[in-house]
Amino acid sequence: MSFLLYTEYLIRDFRIQERDRAELYARLYALAPSLPADDVIIQTVVMSEISFPLIVTDRHGEVILCKGPGLPALADASPEDVAALLAIVARMDAANPPIQTFPDSKAYGWLYFDGRSLVITGGESEVFAWAGLALPEPGDTSVVAMAQVGDVLADLVSRVAPTYLITPARTPSVLFFGNGAFAIADAEGTPVAWGGNAMPPSEDTSVGALKQVKAQIRRISRLGEPQSFRIRTETYFHYDDSELISRISLAPFVTVGVLLLFALVGYVGLRNIRRSEQRSIWVGMAKETAHQLGTPLSSLAGWLELMETHRQRAEGSGDSITAEMRKDVARLTQIASRFSQIGSVPDLVPGDVRHVLAETVSYFENRGPQFGRHSFETDFEEVPDVLLNAELMGWALENLLKNSIDAIGGQVGSIGVSVRPPVDGNCVRITIRDNGRGIEPENVGRVFEPGFSTKKRGWGLGLAFVKRIVEEYHCGRIQIARSEAGEGTVFEILLPAA
Repeated sequence: MSFLLYTEYLIRDFRIQERDRAELYARLYALAPSLPADDVIIQTVVMSEISFPLIVTDRHGEVILCKGPGLPALADASPEDVAALLAIVARMDAANPPIQTFPDSKAYGWLYFDGRSLVITGGESEVFAWAGLALPEPGDTSVVAMAQVGDVLADLVSRVAPTYLITPARTPSVLFFGNGAFAIADAEGTPVAWGGNAMPPSEDTSVGALKQVKAQIRRISRLGEPQSFRIRTETYFHYDDSELISRISLAPFVTVGVLLLFALVGYVGLRNIRRSEQRSIWVGMAKETAHQLGTPLSSLAGWLELMETHRQRAEGSGDSITAEMRKDVARLTQIASRFSQIGSVPDLVPGDVRHVLAETVSYFENRGPQFGRHSFETDFEEVPDVLLNAELMGWALENLLKNSIDAIGGQVGSIGVSVRPPVDGNCVRITIRDNGRGIEPENVGRVFEPGFSTKKRGWGLGLAFVKRIVEEYHCGRIQIARSEAGEGTVFEILLPAA
């Protein structure tokens, strides 16, 4: 942030310097016409190259000069180029106010007066002021008014000789008209031109003549308001930032981009570190669980062999008990095998996922009283084989079914398990739905996070294991297709066909 503020401070100073340079160039250019052609200022200003785009327009808005990088030569400019230059002028003025200059401190024009009407024009017959009974009100620049002024001017030009008029260029002048006379004074009140009844000759500039003109001005002022006017001779210098300023102006954006990139890399890195830590915790816990389960499993297996031996000797009953115990021991062995595969690359082979689903549903159906009063509804359609690890996929499906059973909460409920073939893709769709308590909307996006759980007991790792088994090991996808509080939840698994 300090760098950005400092850069903005430098850019502001650079822009101020560029404006000072442009203003200096404008003033030198305005001074150049009054100097000899071989003057050093002419050679420096007019002939030299400048480092910033510069366009000069006259009072009519017409381009009279363009210099600097990126601008075409005005001598070779087509009408399209001139239109493009005017668009550039508008863009320049929006960024930097134009600089107004005057080629000369004096403005020159012509005054036409016949005792009743008066019209003041510039060198190009542009009308700047008028007065008289046959003329419209001063300041009325409507089409009708200007046409009326043009007719009177044409009549005056044909009948009277014009008076050469010199007025200040920068400041407005004041026109007094009445009683068949007129007078023009500058902003300080000094008369610069006069004529008509009771006025001295226009070439008489003596002190007495000036006093007579001022006295006549006071009398004319009583007849009506004087009008202010100025013969326009100004030019406008439009400029843009130099290439150096443009390049420096990009520095804040580059800095912000670098900061955003750094923040993004940092975020991704921290997220990967966090995931790596979580993965390490899962792997360590899984392998430790498998190690801890190994010892009692070996002992149980030995005891089962001993019981089988005693049974054969006694030739008594107990077959069903030992058979169920063997199933549970096999189940524990399977659980230990599942945990031992966490953290390693599992072997995936083409297989029918319906068999894994059928075994998992059968396991919970045979132990109905233990898990609650629920029923299973299955709908397995013909599907292609998928690449799967039966033990890990069975574990994921068990977690989902156990999650549905817990959601029912010991009440009477139903759990639907369906398998659908690919329709518009190459993924087998597995759907597990229940009519349990559902998931609150604010928790839907967090159910697969490690450690998140709404149960009083548990570490919140079940669905996290399911997500890892489906997405990381089987390259599939799992999501909550629908969940409403009090209505139930629908989990959906997509597995790529083999």
